[in-house]
Amino acid sequence: MNPLTIYQTALNVVSDAVLTGDFDRYAAMIDLPYLVHTATADLLVSTRAELRPTFDALSQGLKARGVTHYERVARAADYVSRDRIEGWHHTHMLIDGAPIAYPHSSSHTLVRRGEDWLFSEAQYPAVTAGHWPMTDADLFGHVERGLPLRVAQ
Repeated sequence: MNPLTIYQTALNVVSDAVLTGDFDRYAAMIDLPYLVHTATADLLVSTRAELRPTFDALSQGLKARGVTHYERVARAADYVSRDRIEGWHHTHMLIDGAPIAYPHSSSHTLVRRGEDWLFSEAQYPAVTAGHWPMTDADLFGHVERGLPLRVAQ
């Protein structure tokens, strides 16, 4: 199967789970331990419970800003081994089609576990947090420096 299709499908599942606040669906897509690289640190998330605070900060942060579309568009993905895909994408946060900030790029590594492709590693160069869990300020600080935020109506 095409690695770009696998990568985009996984992004879609997780993006929808975050936007709708579905933690169980989100957590089911994460291979633990989960390695997260920010601009300043390498962070290791070892348990499902450790995922929850950052998930909540992201999901609630999108909702608080009135985001109606949280879209991550795969730009490239390749197999680096039979059971491992590395890809990168642009993240778009929109309110009824209008961006609240400039898109930013990130990358992920997927690993195959049985028939499932799960996220095992993430690189977020726009995020400067050096700690886990991440807060709203950690996750949306780059947004605040991008396009002016629109007030949701």
